[in-house]
Amino acid sequence: MRRLFPLVSVGVFVAVVLVVALTALPDGADREEREPSQVDRKVLAISIDGLNPDALARLGQTRTPSIHRLIDEGASTLNARTAYEKNITLPNHTGMVTSDPIDADEGGHGVTWNVGDPSRSIAATEDSVFTVAHDAGLSTGVFATKQKFELWQRAWEDDIDLFAAVDDHDRLVAKAAKDLASEQRDLTFVHLSLPDVAGHASGGMSPEYLNAVEESDAQVGQLLDVIEADPGLENELDVILTADHGFKPRITNHSEKVYENYRIPFIVWGPDAGAGEDLYRLNADDYRDPGKGRPGYEGPQPVRNADLGNLALDLLGLGPIETSDIGKEQTLDVK
Repeated sequence: MRRLFPLVSVGVFVAVVLVVALTALPDGADREEREPSQVDRKVLAISIDGLNPDALARLGQTRTPSIHRLIDEGASTLNARTAYEKNITLPNHTGMVTSDPIDADEGGHGVTWNVGDPSRSIAATEDSVFTVAHDAGLSTGVFATKQKFELWQRAWEDDIDLFAAVDDHDRLVAKAAKDLASEQRDLTFVHLSLPDVAGHASGGMSPEYLNAVEESDAQVGQLLDVIEADPGLENELDVILTADHGFKPRITNHSEKVYENYRIPFIVWGPDAGAGEDLYRLNADDYRDPGKGRPGYEGPQPVRNADLGNLALDLLGLGPIETSDIGKEQTLDVK
């Protein structure tokens, strides 16, 4: 509880202390450094580009054992939502790491494009999950299978300790697994995109698409193997898995605002997540299952992929992204 002290001498003393403290700040120090409140906590965030949750039901536990394991042993929903404005890759991934909507006029991150474009960037005032982690002295890494993610490297160059964009999925996953084992960064973001590639080529839920989901599951399994092989990681690391959009069956693009495109999974697994928990049941007071609807940002909210950033910071024991609008209260419970 805050108290007001009417004594003039105390007020003068506080004013002097504040003046001295502010004067001592180095030039350009415009963000407060924050220390993690949890000791030895790490987060691995995984986005599977274009993952339609129906593929998990179609393939079953036999063909997607790793993701089903995360669901069975963690807290999850297969009815989370993308950003309201668009169901496309770069805007939704940027929403994940900024915990912001897209529309800049409404306070969003402003990334509306979906191609690599060095002439366009994120506003310098837009912070990310990497910003907060870096300011707290934590280590960060990004591993992406699309070159257009270089946008993040330009925007948050000082906040991302290792950035790797590798088109070859096998090489990228091997690189991420090696880094996870050797460096054990506090925050790692891994982007996998085989389902998206197959969907654009052959259509959502096609045999080729389902094979790509199965292969992505195996890639997730490679990362889980690293965690299981190290007792420290097994006891300290939480995994958040989600997607940027789904993929409508038999269609080779995902821009249409339909259920199969804006419905995505959101799964949390690790020492801080409850086994077999449903995220909407756990968070009945703060989040609302949208059914097949596509709610905007007013009123009861679904779990969104943009909840990732502030949830990751909460799991790390840090406060929210100051410039964020989604999940800023950090009320998303996973246990």
